[in-house]
Amino acid sequence: MSANCVTYQLMNPNGGTPRFGFIVAKTVGNAVMRNRIRRRLKAIAHDLAPEIPLGSEIVFRALPPAAVAVFSDLKAELTHSTTKLAGRK
Repeated sequence: MSANCVTYQLMNPNGGTPRFGFIVAKTVGNAVMRNRIRRRLKAIAHDLAPEIPLGSEIVFRALPPAAVAVFSDLKAELTHSTTKLAGRK
């Protein structure tokens, strides 16, 4: 668990391209803020996808501090958490 997001990963035994899911609850902010955070998470996932092992299914759950997080900090945090999870297999 990190300051802005919690990352969950599951490996699909059938393989396939990496899949991402996003959870942004109402506790994070109003609809505009939640959609902004979701778009940021999607952009980060798009950048990370080529480095993720095949068959990975990753879910990012935004925590309330993500509403005020700087994009570069959020990206560094998620990059670190996905590479850490990918190394555990």
